[in-house]
Amino acid sequence: MNKRRSIDLAIALVCLAVFIITCVYSNQIRIYKIILWLSGLSMFLFFLAAVLEKPEKKRLDTAKRKIRELVLLSEEDTELCVWDIYGKTAVVIGRDERENQVDIDLNTSSYASMVEVEHAVMNFSSGNWYIEDLGSKNGIRIKKEGDKRIYQLSSNTPCKVDCGDILYIGFNRLLLRD
Repeated sequence: MNKRRSIDLAIALVCLAVFIITCVYSNQIRIYKIILWLSGLSMFLFFLAAVLEKPEKKRLDTAKRKIRELVLLSEEDTELCVWDIYGKTAVVIGRDERENQVDIDLNTSSYASMVEVEHAVMNFSSGNWYIEDLGSKNGIRIKKEGDKRIYQLSSNTPCKVDCGDILYIGFNRLLLRD
């Protein structure tokens, strides 16, 4: 139950209490009819507001969740490798061939042959992470959290990513999680 609905119900209960007390002590209150009408009407309106208020959705707001890790998933959705990206501003995804420096090294993954030496880069800007394909042969696909479709990203065009999204680098799946 959300805060607003709780407050509306509490006010309705206070109005009900005033209504009952006014009924019990009506012979001792001069303007008891006015109090009865006002408390009864207020009780009805606040109860109605509490009942008719749309319930909050239970989903987690991905915009508020911050990406802290990239997780390489197996075909059975088990974790194969975890990379901490908290506090970084840029992360290069690829295969470490000693002449380059990659932060997310997929050289030992099952589908390493489908990953370019420097396949993609993730940049942190204005509180959000963006991924960009660096002109790779196999490209990048993304499955947004809560969406069953997989989208192909355009080369050299940044795409905003959120917690729960899954990146497909070749056939490697990288989960973005908080």
